Amino acid sequence: MITPSNLLAYTPIEQAYLPVLVMLVIALGFCAVVLILSPLIMKGKPSDAKLEPYECGIPTVGTARIQVFVRFYLVALLFLLFDIEIVYIIIWALAMTHAENAQVPGFVAFSMIVMVFYVVVLLVGLLYEWKKGALNWN
Repeated sequence: MITPSNLLAYTPIEQAYLPVLVMLVIALGFCAVVLILSPLIMKGKPSDAKLEPYECGIPTVGTARIQVFVRFYLVALLFLLFDIEIVYIIIWALAMTHAENAQVPGFVAFSMIVMVFYVVVLLVGLLYEWKKGALNWN
């Protein structure tokens, strides 16, 4: 007997992905319409003032092509790395709290080994960055 809960089990793959295809066609169609109509609707040529970058009402000084220290990028990448680490650890901790996962034989031991390996690799990376002086802001 087919019920709403097991309907997808009996649905062909083409019918299951039909809503995704329809949404993709709608999104691509919207992009095409906007790209085609925007030059036609535009009210003439922009002035020099409109072509300047807006800097919170402050007139621009100098060029935008200045040299930025690599240390800013390094700190940003380190932040992203350890921020994503925290996200993975939270997801792992939530998975460990579910009783269904604890009933799977070997799940707790395997996930603990994997997480210890993950944290050790990240700690080695952190110690390497610390030793190289990437965290010193001098």
